[in-house]
Order: sequence, then structure tokens, then C-alpha cells
Amino acid sequence: MSKQLADMPVRPDEQVASTITGSLSAFKKREPAVFWPWLGGLLVVGLVIVGVVTLSAWNWLNTIQSGMGASQNASSVSTVSVGRSTTYADLNIIWNDIQYTTSFNDDPIHAGASTVRVTLNVNNPTANTVVITYYDAVRLLVPGQKPVVPTNMNLSAAPQKGSTQTGWIDFPVAKGLNLNALQLRFGNAATNELLVTLPVQGNYNAKQYQARTLHPSLNVGYYFKGWQLPAYTLNYHLASVDVRYSYNGVETKAGQQYYILNFTVDNPNGVTVSPGLSFDYLRLALNGGNRWPMDNTLPASFKSNAHGISGHAVFAAPAGLHALTVVFLHQAVPGGDSYSISW
Repeated sequence: MSKQLADMPVRPDEQVASTITGSLSAFKKREPAVFWPWLGGLLVVGLVIVGVVTLSAWNWLNTIQSGMGASQNASSVSTVSVGRSTTYADLNIIWNDIQYTTSFNDDPIHAGASTVRVTLNVNNPTANTVVITYYDAVRLLVPGQKPVVPTNMNLSAAPQKGSTQTGWIDFPVAKGLNLNALQLRFGNAATNELLVTLPVQGNYNAKQYQARTLHPSLNVGYYFKGWQLPAYTLNYHLASVDVRYSYNGVETKAGQQYYILNFTVDNPNGVTVSPGLSFDYLRLALNGGNRWPMDNTLPASFKSNAHGISGHAVFAAPAGLHALTVVFLHQAVPGGDSYSISW
């Protein structure tokens, strides 16, 4: 039976089907041997390409950094000692020196072809933190150009009370500057502040912006009567007058000065007398009107038999005055008493 079946002739369609089936089986068996080696080879080639590109990029970056460092090191730094001082916003400022080069390693901002660096020593002698916005208040003056705005600095914008710091401010400039012709200016021109200018060289009077203390004589028996109180007399003694260009970290306006009237007050009465703060009764007579204090530290009340209670009232007035007229208002009724002082 089996022999007969084996000897039977095969139809053409069966022969084709058998051939295709055999070929597919052979292809499936051969596929792993062809595909996976190619895939592995491609992965190896890809890894090699990535490694070569990464190494090339790394070498390129190192070359750039080395070139930048070499350029920085090769660039000479010109330095001029200045050693000039001034006072701005109650801060004592010393301009140590000025430097000029293409760029500085510790300043990544290069807005100009070259950089000028000013080194400052900043001391805050006051009992308060002073806020100074260097980007608004400091300019480098180059002859024939607009004032140059800083691009970077490492100075604190809020020097703490009693602190001293040294730091730098950088300015973008063109090449070929004459450092001796430069000036440094403090003051915000946009808010009409007094502008303080320090030249690298040339005439400069360091004392022109310093505070002065004057001692004009004035004693006032201030007869104070409240709205529903008996009248009392308080004795005011003007101890001194400070004339300044800044007060509590605030620079004066152009053409103005601060006049600080320092008083001591006695209350010879057996009761507490409360005239209020000096905003209520002290004025400065100017140009036919009365100007209010801009600040006050005198107490609003004086205890019975108090002696030598100190405080001050601050007025802003034109610079260069040699006399002032102080007004004590009556408060309960119109009018007041005027007192002149001079120096």
C-alpha cells in the first residue's frame, strides 16, 4: 500500500506548493544567521561614531577654553592708582584704583571691546543698613561720550551698619582709553540727586561733600497750650546744627542740603507736657512760607521735671545758607514765634 502511494505521480500544483513550503522553511531557519549579525554591526558602528563625535566636541571645547584663557592671560592689565574719597548716601567711599583690559576672568559679561574696572572701599558708619543701587547711581565718565552704565559688580547693594567692604564695578568701554582722563560719578541724575564726581587726576576737593557741625546760639521758652489744657512752658536749647548732603542713607537733591537742628529740652513743670512731635509745631521759614520737618526724633511728651531730653528735627533747604529762621507754632491758636540763627 505504502509503495503504491509512493509511486503515485505528483500533480504540478502539489509540486509547487511543496517547493514553496520548503523554501520558506529554509528561509526561516537562515534568517537569524543573516539579520542579527548585521544589527550588531550597525550598533557597533553607531557607538563608534558617537564616541568619535563626543571626543571631537570635547577637544574643541577644551581648545576654545584654552584659547580664551591664553587670550586672557596674554591681555595686559593697565592699572592706575587713584586713592580719592567722597561721601555719598552717608557712605564713606574710597576709589582705590582703576584697571583696563580686554576682559576679566571673574566677570563673564563682556558688553564692550574692553573693560574698565574700578575698585572701591565702601564703609557704612551709620547705625542703619544703607541701600545703594549702583546700577542707577554710579557712572563712568569718558570724555566725549554719554555716561557709561555698569555691567557687573561684586559689591553689596545693602551695606550693613558699621561694615566695610572692598569690591569692584566693571564698565564696558572701547579700546585705547586714556585712564587718566576718566571720572567716576555718584548720584542718580534721573531723580535729580546731587551728583558727586571724582576724577582720576586733576583738581578735586575731597572736603566739599563732608558734613559740617555748627554751633549757633538759641534758647527758646516754648509756651505750649493744648486745646483743653492749661499752658506750660518748655525750654528748648539748640545744641548744634549739622549741615549735610545726605541723611539716613538718602542723598539730597541737586542744589539742596539737609539742616539738622539738634535740641535738648527741659520740662520744669510738675506734670507731663505733650506738645506732640516736632511735625506739629516746628517749622523753617523759607521764601515767605513755612517748611515742615522731613524727619524728627524729639519725643511727643516730656515727663515732669525732665532735663536734657535730646532729639532733632531735619529740614531740606537750599545749599550754602548762613542763616535760618525757626518758627515755633502756637498750636491752639493761629500764629507762632520766629527765631533767627546764623553762623
